[in-house]
Amino acid sequence: MPNLRLKQINISMKHTTLAVILALLFAFSIHTVTSAGHSTGNGTCTDDIIHWQNMIEKRTDAPLYEDSKAVQSKAIGAKVTGKTAECETLMEEALRMIRKTDGEYPTE
Repeated sequence: MPNLRLKQINISMKHTTLAVILALLFAFSIHTVTSAGHSTGNGTCTDDIIHWQNMIEKRTDAPLYEDSKAVQSKAIGAKVTGKTAECETLMEEALRMIRKTDGEYPTE
């Protein structure tokens, strides 16, 4: 009977370990979703850059695709020089150029 008791404890520990691992994975996935880069106007510009990076290669058919890349480059320059507000303004323009509104891309 002592062996049976040890097996039960061992199984219980495995279940507990699995539950802890799953809880940690869940907690990590929630953090990842909230950091996906889909917020704007928070004064960092980083979220706008991430959002643009997530969209740009999905929108190669946008008429202003190349223009968006040029504006994004200017925004990065502004961020590097500490001009965060300018970076956010430029990134919003870069995003606008590749964002569909009512199923259509902007053309100017």
